Amino acid sequence: MKPAPQFMTPRQEVVYFYTDKAIRETGTNRRSYAMVVADRYLQMMAEDDCDVPFRITRGGDVENDKKHNGQILGRYLDGVVKKLPADLEDALVLSLPEPYHSDCERELARRRGMLAVPMPSGVRTSVASMAALFTEYAEHVEALAPALENGRFGPEDRPHRGKINATGDAVIAAVLAVRYELDHCITSGASGD
Repeated sequence: MKPAPQFMTPRQEVVYFYTDKAIRETGTNRRSYAMVVADRYLQMMAEDDCDVPFRITRGGDVENDKKHNGQILGRYLDGVVKKLPADLEDALVLSLPEPYHSDCERELARRRGMLAVPMPSGVRTSVASMAALFTEYAEHVEALAPALENGRFGPEDRPHRGKINATGDAVIAAVLAVRYELDHCITSGASGD
C-alpha cells in the first residue's frame, strides 16, 4: 500500500511567515521594510530582468517610493498576488534581519533535507581557523549542557533548542571554514600561516 502524501507548506508561506514575524517583532513598518527589499532586489537584478516594479528614486521623493514599494510588498504578503517570483523570494529572505534570516534559511533548507549554514567569509590563518572551530564547539557543548542535564533530550528541552541549533550551525560553519582554508591553501600553493 502506498503511503499517504505528505504535503508541505508552500515555500512562499514560509518566507511570508518569517517576514511577518520580523516586521511584527522588530517594530518595523512594511513601508520601511519594503524599501530595504526594493534596494536589495534592484541591486541583485539587472534592470531588464526585473519583474517586480520596485523603484528607488535617488534624490527623489522617498515618501512616494515608500508608498509604492510598500503597496507592492503588501500585495504579496496579503495574498493578493498568488505566486512569489524566485528573485523576489531571494531579496525578501536576504533582507530579513537576524535571527529571522537564519531561521528562514534553515526552514527552507530543511524542506529538502539540507542544512543552511553560512559560507566562510574568507581565508584566515590555520591557527585562527582552528581557534574559531574550538571556540564554537565549546559554545555548542555549553548550550547542550542544560538539555542533557538529565541524560536525554525531551520536550522539556524546548527552551534550549534555539541556542543549541544556532551554536551547532556555528560549529558546522567553523568546520567549513577550516575546509575552505585547506582547499584554498592546497590549490593556490599558499601557506596557512
